[in-house]
Amino acid sequence: MARQTSRKRAARCVPRFALAVFAAFVTPLQAAECENSPRGLEQFHSAIRDIEAGERSRPLTILHLGDSHISLDTFTRGLRTRWEERFGSAGRGLMPGVPFQYYAPDGFNLAMTGPWSIASSLPADASGPFGLQGFRASAETSDAVMTLEAAEPFSRIELELYGGPDTGAVLLKLDNAAALKLATRMAKPGLLRITVPAADARRATLRPSGSGPVHLLGWAVARKGAGVRYDSYGIVAATAAITNRWDKDIVGAQVAALKPDLVIFGYGTNEGYNNGLDVEAYSALLGGFISLMASAAPEASIALLGPFDGARRGSGEACSGGWATPPKLALLRDAQRALAEGRGGFFWDGAAAMGGRCSADDWARASPPLMYADRVHLRRKGAERLSARLWEALMTGLHGEGVCAPTKPSPD
Repeated sequence: MARQTSRKRAARCVPRFALAVFAAFVTPLQAAECENSPRGLEQFHSAIRDIEAGERSRPLTILHLGDSHISLDTFTRGLRTRWEERFGSAGRGLMPGVPFQYYAPDGFNLAMTGPWSIASSLPADASGPFGLQGFRASAETSDAVMTLEAAEPFSRIELELYGGPDTGAVLLKLDNAAALKLATRMAKPGLLRITVPAADARRATLRPSGSGPVHLLGWAVARKGAGVRYDSYGIVAATAAITNRWDKDIVGAQVAALKPDLVIFGYGTNEGYNNGLDVEAYSALLGGFISLMASAAPEASIALLGPFDGARRGSGEACSGGWATPPKLALLRDAQRALAEGRGGFFWDGAAAMGGRCSADDWARASPPLMYADRVHLRRKGAERLSARLWEALMTGLHGEGVCAPTKPSPD
């Protein structure tokens, strides 16, 4: 995870382990400022300073992958809102169509009619090409229609499709303009990225042309200006093992094109409820995927989110009222922490941010409750509280140091 920086960037913020090496270029004030930067976030903070100094026009870009906690915008909303209030919105990436019930990302109205087929990478026997979004929408006839309506106008739309020798074309219509016919046929199967300018459009309609099957992996809208692009892709019941079912060439190409400044991994809750989890094997699996991300995005900081506290009725260390902490949750957090430390990444302990072990039970019993009765999923107020704490940790450090960017107060 540790990255080399350019000489210009190094002079502005140097990771702790490199301070001595770059001493000739760094003033004592700059070194002291960077010394406070949380380990693993140096590249992310450096990107923020580049934007604030007007030295970069490309959006601040964040990629967040994980499970049900980010499958909807309940938790990610607090992060996205704070970043967009600070930097402005540069758009976001979206899953293909409506891949699961209740998928309704903030600011968008998505619909899908006709004979679309949705494939999910969640099942252990899932097959076929998958990218970062974890789903694939396929159709062949022109009566399969997918629509996207945005609350704010966008200046560009990006399509990520799987093309091959036998795939057809898609028809893309922006607002009331004539539809564009976009071919997906390729000699060698693989990822096809198509970018189409849009004159402040608010609506996009996509359908097959009828010339062969088409496979949409995801799409994104971009807005004018720098701003922040925060792509969050979560799948209910997902574990880190889901990444083994994604096509590595596709994922690598997607990440390289996105050029994220920060990659956040939010897996662990579902693994932590598995008493039979092989923690060592889990570390190797997640470490392999992190290596793929690091190779595709060498300028990105990497953050691992230790799972929130949870409780269930059954085996584990007792809390109260018959609820107990699953025994693998703490071991899994320890493994993630060690993995972050070994790779030069950032680790955030979601359970500690809640108050430690048995806080899930406390949050479920609170008035009003901050967690649902299952002691796994966050209610809106609980999600708002934790997203504020994560944002503060990512922007200013775990102990509230003012480092690479000033902060704004965020209420509990």
